[in-house]
Amino acid sequence: MSLLTSLLRMRAADTGNALRTSHLRHLHLSDQPLMLLALKRTGPAARPLAVMLGTDPYRPQLLVAPPSGSTALMLTTLADAVTTYIDACQRHRELLPATASKPARQRCTDAPQILVPNPQTVHHLKDLGDNLRFRRVDDQNPASRTVQRLGHWLTYLTDRADLSGSSALIPMTSFLGMHWVTGQSPLEDEDLATLLAWIDPPRHTASGRDAAHQAEDPATHRPAGPATDAAFDNEQLAPLFDAHVRARHRGQDQTLTLQTLDRLLTAYLQPTWDSMWQAYGLLQAIPEAKGSTRRWNHERTAFTDECLHLTQDGRPRPAREQAVAAAVHLARMERGAAAFAAERAADDPFARAELRTTGEAIGATVTAIDPEHTLRGPTGRAQWRPRLTVTTTDPVHMEPGQLLACHTHRNARYKICEVTPADGATLVGLEITAGMGPVARPNHAVLPDLGAFLVFTIAPDHYRMPEFPSRDQTPWTHGGPPPDHPDDSDEDEEEE
Repeated sequence: MSLLTSLLRMRAADTGNALRTSHLRHLHLSDQPLMLLALKRTGPAARPLAVMLGTDPYRPQLLVAPPSGSTALMLTTLADAVTTYIDACQRHRELLPATASKPARQRCTDAPQILVPNPQTVHHLKDLGDNLRFRRVDDQNPASRTVQRLGHWLTYLTDRADLSGSSALIPMTSFLGMHWVTGQSPLEDEDLATLLAWIDPPRHTASGRDAAHQAEDPATHRPAGPATDAAFDNEQLAPLFDAHVRARHRGQDQTLTLQTLDRLLTAYLQPTWDSMWQAYGLLQAIPEAKGSTRRWNHERTAFTDECLHLTQDGRPRPAREQAVAAAVHLARMERGAAAFAAERAADDPFARAELRTTGEAIGATVTAIDPEHTLRGPTGRAQWRPRLTVTTTDPVHMEPGQLLACHTHRNARYKICEVTPADGATLVGLEITAGMGPVARPNHAVLPDLGAFLVFTIAPDHYRMPEFPSRDQTPWTHGGPPPDHPDDSDEDEEEE
C-alpha cells in the first residue's frame, strides 16, 4: 500500500465515506456481461450448492443442486447456460490485415465477460473447472461433452483472471477496489455488501460507515459466497437437507422440500445479485481509459485463439503445467503486470501521483529548452537530440542514464543527463532520445512549452519474451524425457 493510498484510507475513515482513487476505469465493461453467483457445499471444494446467473438484472436464473445424490442435471443446465453465452460471443468475426510479423487472420468481434462477487468465487470456479474438464465423455450422452466443455472454459477464464488488465473474469470487490478506497481494512473490503455500502450508501444513512455497520448486521447480512454463513447452514439448510434425505429413504415425494430450498436460496442470493448490478452501474459511469481498448482487443484475440484450440485440438489443459509451460505462463503474467502498470500511469493522474510518493516519478516544471541540440551518431551523421531542464521539489531517486516517460507524449523517451540540487529544489537535465523524429523530419510537437508542469515516470523496459527450451531439451526432473537407464540384464547373463 502506497503512502497516498494510506493517506486516503485514513481520510475515508475520518470522514466516513469512500474516496475515489482513480479518475478512469481501467478495465473494459461489456454491455451484456454474465453475472454469476455461486454457493458451494461444505466438504469437497468443487461440490456446488447453487448458482445464480444471467445477463438481465430482473431475470436471474437459479440452479440448485439436490441435497443428496448426483449433481449431473444441475451441472448440465449450468454448462448449457454458460456455453450458450460464450458461443454467442464468437458468432461474428472481423478480418485483421496482414502485418510484417503476422499473416491476415480473423478475430471475434466480442469476448465473454463474467463478473463474480469476490476472488473466492474465482477460486471456486477454478476448482470446479479442474473437476469437470477431466470427466469422461460418453458418446451416448451428449450432455457429458457439454459439461466437460464447461470445465475447459472455466479453466481458461480463471487463468485469464490471473493476468493484470484482463477483463474476462473479474471479481467485483477487486474491480471496485481499483477505483475507491474505504475506511475499513482491506480484509473487510472483500465483503461486497460492506464495500458497496461505503461507496454508495443509501440515502437514509448519514455516511458510508453507518451504512456498512447496518450491512454487517448478522440478522440481515448474507455473504456473497461461495461459502455460506454457518448460522444459515445450521438453522435453515441442515433441516431441509435432513427432511429431503428422510423423504428419499421413505420413497416419499421430495418436490415440496426442493421448492422450499429454491425459495430459501433465492432469498439468500437476491441481495448479492442486486448489489452486483448496483456495482456494475457505478463502474459503467466512470469514463473508460484509452488503454482499456487495447487490452480488450488482446482479450478478443486470446478468446479467438482459445476457440481455435478447442475446435482443432480440444484436449483439456493438464492438471499440472510442465516446467517450460509454467515458466512461459509466469513470464506472460510479469509482462502483463508491467504493461498494465505503465498504461495506468500514462492514462490516470492518480496513478502518476501515487508513483511520485514512491519515488518512481517526479512532477517538474520546464524551465529551459534547447531545441537545436544535436549529436554525432556512430556513423558521423547528425542526430537531433533536443534537451530540456526541469525543476522539481520531489525527491529524485533516479540516477543519470535512467529513461523516463511522460503522459503527454507516450512514444517519447527522456534520458536523465544530470541531477543538480538547487535551493529547495532539484534541477534535472533531460535529453529526448525517442519520439522526436529524424533531423530531416523533426517532430516539434514533442517539445513541451516553457513553464509546463509535467510528470515523468520511469519508462517501462521493452519487454521481449525470453526463449524457453522445448520439452525434449529439459531434464526429466522438469518434465523432459525420462532418463536412459542401461539395461544390465544381458551383462548379468554373461557373468552367469
